[in-house]
Amino acid sequence: MTKLSDGLLLSLLKVLLLPLAPAPAQESTSASTPGSPLSPSEYERFFALLTPTWKAETTCRLRATHGCRNPTLVQLDQYENHGLVPDGAVCSDLPYASWFESFCQFTHYRCSNHVYYAKRVRCSQPVSILSPNTYKEVEVAAEVAPTTMTSPFLSHITGETFQSQDVGHW
Repeated sequence: MTKLSDGLLLSLLKVLLLPLAPAPAQESTSASTPGSPLSPSEYERFFALLTPTWKAETTCRLRATHGCRNPTLVQLDQYENHGLVPDGAVCSDLPYASWFESFCQFTHYRCSNHVYYAKRVRCSQPVSILSPNTYKEVEVAAEVAPTTMTSPFLSHITGETFQSQDVGHW
């Protein structure tokens, strides 16, 4: 039964969203670089595809059951990133969660926290500064002894709770 409902949701998503509307208008050369975030007006058009909210919720249910590597969801993610889903850290317009280790982690966060229309933005700092490896290097340099406990704050920063990009694990 679950496979049947998942198949229906996937078919519904394809009908509602794909093939997607023409690619967002190119407002400037740098803004439309493959892998870059959409501009505010491009996001308006993108989020129009996911309105009303039940469309965004349907997309989230599919993401939860099929993962980020599902071909239909990959196509949607490519559309949101000028044709190329970025590798590595991405930043958001959310003041309380401004960066994520991956675009997949960002999309899962949007879904699980019901902030369906949060936007990806250009990072104000180099991605290497945002890397969890930076925190590990700082800990080693400060000769901090490893512990079996992690603080909720550090888990949020390093994204340890969102390590897997596979189906159902986020």
